Amino acid sequence: MLAWNQAGHATVAAIAYAHLTPRARARVDAILKQHPEYAEWTRDVSPAQASLAAFLSASYWVDDIKFDRRQGFSDREPPPSVHLAYPDMRVHGTWHYLNRPLAAPGVSIPLDFQIVAADGGALGKIVEIEDILRHSSPDSPRQSYYLAWLIHLVGDVHQPLHTVARCSKNNPQGDQGGNLFIVRPTADTPLDGPRKPNLHAFWDNAALDELSLPAVQALARELARSRPARRHSLAPPTTWIDESAQLAKDVVYQAGDDDTPEPPVLSESYKMKAKAVARERVRLAGFRLAAMLNRLYDRP
Repeated sequence: MLAWNQAGHATVAAIAYAHLTPRARARVDAILKQHPEYAEWTRDVSPAQASLAAFLSASYWVDDIKFDRRQGFSDREPPPSVHLAYPDMRVHGTWHYLNRPLAAPGVSIPLDFQIVAADGGALGKIVEIEDILRHSSPDSPRQSYYLAWLIHLVGDVHQPLHTVARCSKNNPQGDQGGNLFIVRPTADTPLDGPRKPNLHAFWDNAALDELSLPAVQALARELARSRPARRHSLAPPTTWIDESAQLAKDVVYQAGDDDTPEPPVLSESYKMKAKAVARERVRLAGFRLAAMLNRLYDRP
């Protein structure tokens, strides 16, 4: 399950990187230089942009490893760790989300519907990884692995469909965060391809669909012009997830009904609302990530 596309995660990271304190930024830069993928992340950029490029690339690296064939990341038969930075070679797909149950109108949540507990999934991993980074040596190669995960997961849980699974007549055991909720972004969107368009994929791309450094930086500058109130920046991860789950109910699932014979066509007003909400979530994620990293690394 992906959350935001690469451009969305990179925009969260760009906002955060611009708001790190000098000391926190220097420590983050040094940590990411220990990552096995650092050379690849910085291969095509100037030395002046290397640290920023590495930070942005780290923001979606844990999605990239789902398709990594070079080193053998897998959740089925992972090989032994190939680098001191990697505690294991698992993809850890379940780290990216939690499944709070949400019921479609007129539908009851089945008693046997398995959900990730409030202290598990992405929330549990954010708390656990923050603790690992705080209490392990900054010189440990594994800091780079867990830092990349933290950058990514903060973005993940601000995507509303990474916090809920909606039970409907068509999907009584949950729709996997909208992955099973088929939609048509336009009336003529084909449904006969290898992967049908779904609500989750639509929201992944809602903030920005172009992965280029100029596009990411331009959106990051635009969104960062207005700083959130301190109480919002310092809100704990439980609050981020509560917000996302509420937005899923109030906004995301207003797309239509997934129990109709034909998938709903997303209206222009819905798409405009989705873009505004997605960008606000990216903005908050960026400032909250900066606050978290400043707490971790701007200290003696």
